[in-house]
Amino acid sequence: MDKKLNAGTKREMKEKKYNLPVIGHFADKDVRFDSILQAAEITGISYHLIFESVIGKIKSAKGTQWEYENGAHWLRYKAQYIRQQDNYMRLTGFNG
Repeated sequence: MDKKLNAGTKREMKEKKYNLPVIGHFADKDVRFDSILQAAEITGISYHLIFESVIGKIKSAKGTQWEYENGAHWLRYKAQYIRQQDNYMRLTGFNG
């Protein structure tokens, strides 16, 4: 990642969830990467999209399905995502 990154992005990229081994299921083969960040750098797919695919928030990231190498890890992050949604309360409607 050659781009200049701000301090918040650098801090975020050090989080454990982005540094666990993942498997990308491409059309012709499955490829293992040492981390989401490595997969993002090699494939050109945003690490946010890969992570959202891993936890099941989206089905695939640019046509590629992703999973953690040890499938149990995603459950923790999926549960965290669901808890955040349950705690979210919209104060106003969509039209103001």
